[in-house]
Order: sequence, then C-alpha cells, then structure tokens
Amino acid sequence: MIIQSLVRYYDILAADNTIKIAKPGYSPANVSFVLVISKKGDLTNIIDKRSDGKKKRATVLYVPYQESRTSGISPFFLCDKAQYVFGVEKIETDGKTKSGNKEVITVLEETKTSCIVITKRSIEAQQKFRELHHSLLGSVKDPGVQQFLKFLDNWKPEQALQHQKFSEFKADILGGELFVFECEGVCLHKNANVMAAWAHHLETSVSQETKEMQCLVSGKKEPVSRVHKWIKGVRGTQAQGAPLISFNADSFCSYGRDQSYNSPVSATAMFKYTTVLNYLLEWESRNKIQIGDTTVVFWAETETKKYEELVLSLLDPTDNEDDTGADSQIPSRQQDHSTRQLMDDILKKVKSGRYLEVRDLKDLGVDPDTTNFYILGLSPNQGRLVVRFWHQDSFGNFITRVARHHLDMEIDRDARGPRYISTKWLLRMTIPAKADDKAILPQLGGLLMRSILDGTPYPTPMSNAIVNRAKIEGSINYARAGFIKACLIRMARTRGPHEEEMITVSLNVENTNIPYRLGRLFAVLESAQKIANPKIKRTIRDSYFASAASTPSIVYPALLKLHQHHLSKINSEKPGLGVNIGKSMDEVISSIDRFPISLTSEEQGMFMLGYYHQHESFFRKDDESKSVDEELKS
Repeated sequence: MIIQSLVRYYDILAADNTIKIAKPGYSPANVSFVLVISKKGDLTNIIDKRSDGKKKRATVLYVPYQESRTSGISPFFLCDKAQYVFGVEKIETDGKTKSGNKEVITVLEETKTSCIVITKRSIEAQQKFRELHHSLLGSVKDPGVQQFLKFLDNWKPEQALQHQKFSEFKADILGGELFVFECEGVCLHKNANVMAAWAHHLETSVSQETKEMQCLVSGKKEPVSRVHKWIKGVRGTQAQGAPLISFNADSFCSYGRDQSYNSPVSATAMFKYTTVLNYLLEWESRNKIQIGDTTVVFWAETETKKYEELVLSLLDPTDNEDDTGADSQIPSRQQDHSTRQLMDDILKKVKSGRYLEVRDLKDLGVDPDTTNFYILGLSPNQGRLVVRFWHQDSFGNFITRVARHHLDMEIDRDARGPRYISTKWLLRMTIPAKADDKAILPQLGGLLMRSILDGTPYPTPMSNAIVNRAKIEGSINYARAGFIKACLIRMARTRGPHEEEMITVSLNVENTNIPYRLGRLFAVLESAQKIANPKIKRTIRDSYFASAASTPSIVYPALLKLHQHHLSKINSEKPGLGVNIGKSMDEVISSIDRFPISLTSEEQGMFMLGYYHQHESFFRKDDESKSVDEELKS
C-alpha cells in the first residue's frame, strides 16, 4: 500500500506544471558549481550556485538520473564530484603520514591537516567518467557536446592547481560538491541533443533487462529493478541516504531471487516512489515533521497544496512553546491568522460532535470525504529505513482524529502557555529538561502517532514516563498535566460516558475519585504551608510529592499533622484566611474515607491531575478562593 500510494501521488504531482519534481530519467541533485567550458574545450569559469548566508547551501537541480553509489567506481552522467571530473581529491592527514588506504601517485599540495593528491582511484574514476561520456555523446553532432568532450580529453590532473579558477575554489571543489557543465551558454544536461541521447540510452538499458516479472505495484509484467534508489532526508541516516526496500544477505533470499527481485517492483514504479519520497523529504519540504527519532511525511491525493499549513499546524503547532532540542536543520515557519482561525473552527465543530463538510475546508480546495490522506513515519535501522507507522484515511477523518487529540489535551493554563502542544514537545516531557532528544525512547514517537491517528488509548510506556518524570521533578507543568488528562479520558472513554465526564479541563469539585481528591488535598496542604511560611524555600512538594502519589497511607498522616501546625499559625495571624483554608480542607477531604496503601499508574495520573487542577484554581479569581489567590500571589 505504501509504494502504490506514493506512485499515485507522483503521477498527481508530475501532471502539475507548477510543481518541480523530477521527470522520468532525471533526479534532483545538490549542485554547488557550474563549470563553464569554452569553444576550445578549456575551463574558463566556475560559477558558485550555492545560496548566500552563514551556511551556504547547494542548489537543487534536476540532472540525469543518478543511481545510489556505494564503494565502487561508478560515474554519473553530466553531474559529478571532483574525483570524477578532475581526477584529483583531498585526503586528511595526521601531520606526518597520509591517512587511509589510498595509493597516492602524486602530491600536489600538502598542509598540516590535509593533502591534495592524485591517487590510483582518482585516475581510474576520471577515466571512467570520460569513457561514459564518449560512449553516450561521441556520435552527437552538437558544438556544445564537442567542447565538453574536448575538455575531458585535454584536462590534466597534475596541472589542476596551476589553473587559476581551480586554485581559487580548491577548498570547496574538493569537499565533495557536485558540478554541472555549461557550454554555448546552456547547461549541458538541458541541451536538446543531449537529452535525446540520454533518453535513447535509458530505453536501450531497459530493453536489455533480463529480469521480467509481475510488478507488485502495477500488476503488469515488466523489467524490475534489482536495486532501488536510496531515500535521503530521514534523520539518522548517512548523507547518501538509505534504501526503503533492500535485501543484502542470503537469509533474505528465496526461490533463487536475490536483492530486490524478492519484492519485484518495476523500474518505472521504483523511480516514481523513490522520487516522490525524496521530494517529500527535501530540506524545505512542508510535508514533513520530526517526531522523536521518526521522520514523518504526509500527503493528500490532490493537486492543491493549501492543506499543508493546516496539517502542519495540527501536528506541529507553532505557538510560543519551548523549542529546546528541536531539529535546527528544519527551517522555521510562521503560522498565519487564517490558519489559526480555521483550527479553532474545526476544534469547535469536532467538540460539538459534528462532521466536517466541504464548506468547512473550502478555502483549502480539499473534499474531506473523498480526498485520501496518508501519513508515513520512517526511522533508520541498520543501513535501511524502517516504517514506524503508516496511516491511510480520508482527509476529514484525519483532521477529526488530530483535533480530538488536542481537545483531549485541553487543560487550564496560564497566559504564557500555548493552547496546542506539539507531539515533539510532548515527547520531550518524558525526559529531563536539559537532556538531548536522543534520550527519548525510540519507539515512543511511532506509538504516540498511532494512538492519535487511530483514536485509541495513548501508549502506556509514554504515560508512565511522564508520570515518573513528574514524580522525579516533584512538580507537574501544563503539558504533562494535559497529556495525563488525555490518557485518563481515553481510558475512561472505553468504560462509559459517566467516567469520561468526570475528567474535565479545570477543577471538578464533583469528582469524588479518591486519588483525584488526594491530589487536590496535597495542593491545599502545600498552599497552607506557603501562606504560613512565605519565605520557605523547600515545601512539602519538594519532599513528599512522589511518595504522596505512590504510597498515600504512609505520607498523609504526617502531612495532616504538619498542616495543623500551619493552620494554627495562619489562624493566629490571619483568621479570615484560616477559615477559608479550613473550608477548602473540609470540602476536599469529605470524600476521602481512606488513604490507600499504594496507587496504580492510572491512579497516580489521577492524583497529579487533581493536584494540578487544585493548584491552578488558586490562581483563578473565583469568589470562594479569592482571598487565598491574593495571598499566594503576594
């Protein structure tokens, strides 16, 4: 299903002339330089195509198709790096000897840290590069082609540093950057005669395929690809990427079929799915987000791209939330007012139990019922990609599921807290604040997304991690409280509407659940301690929060005894305030008939929700707690 869906999406994008995606026979490449060749076949100029800025980035150009290259020598057509084009390379040194196992023929320049050299491998690479182009272009009667071939024949690697332009750009040229060629004022890979020669070469190559099998995508008998192009842009993979489909050991082979013949996909389908997946994973793509160790891509089967902003805003909200640990390689984005308003409208409609209709998404040009939507989570795994999760649904159902997640997460917060909490930030709630994102359990991102997309209870390992983190830190912020509330709601939803109604956004004084009441009681006891001792630096929350949430019967007798001392002091200094605190105590403790020996993970979550609700209520200006509010704020 994944490959078929990607192939269909490629066909949709390829039919739209406003979208830049590689056509058959071509692939995107990060090109840094254009080599200008004169009529005599001399290198006359090197044009830098990289973007300006602190960190220069190569320009994406669509060049003749480049297959994944491993350790062997395999030149690319009309776009390659210095080792193939110039026969020269740079190797790092330790100051005394040259590193690596490369057989050096000539040292052109040497410093303390590196050497510019000609090796046996670089000479062979240049020779194969020249032979490839003579075999494909030798019979082409075109001035630009002849100039290019003359350059390949005349270039002398040993004289590279004597060339003014090469010497000027040598540091960048030898850094693994890619080059294209300009002859007669036109990039050679865009020359009509060259494109015709390349198309003929591809047709000839396909016709020589010996393996014809039934394609798993099209169902037709076609030449199939033995090796699939690698996918780039998944965090954690090498720069050259990793394959989504590959078989690299005998144990994976069956019925005498090796490599990807085990899962026959035609060359055409392979090109389409790898091309569109790489397109979705490009650096500036608005069809991807990072969730923990999982790189997530999404798409809808429509030619319009307006839906992207809404999906990004739902999956990765851009409020003023803390971006600590975020992937800095992903460009920042701004959310416009209309998108935020659309999100609010969708949540209101989902909250009232109504279905999304065409008019709700008319500005996006997406039909919520008929437009298919897909979301794919990918992670690296021992040299290949692993699918963390895969979800297919109508666009309307997808929006409804994610909106339901945000509604389940809704909880009282201060003015500084973002209304919508991203999955990325939620995952960070499972680890210490100063920890790196690598500390997040690898499976959590996929498990969390599955629960959101399927509308099922949230993953137990994640809820346990957040509860444990709150116990360790002795406090709970609104992000953790919101997730705990969402977990409790989804578990209660499976048991009946009455239990679900008891779990609310703000303080619910009608909730008689004992763990919830115990959490509220702890917040009241803490507030009394702060009022009695305004300058105290370490409260009962710092000392007893974790044990109160785990083993109430051991902790609460001591806390209640301590509270009597605090209340006595308050009554002597501020009698009216003492009366209000006493009323709060009576109301909370009225439904507590026992202190349990221990609380389960779900009950600990309910305890923390009760604590958070009661604590936040002290900062809400209602008549009953106004005097307590003012005292705590002062």
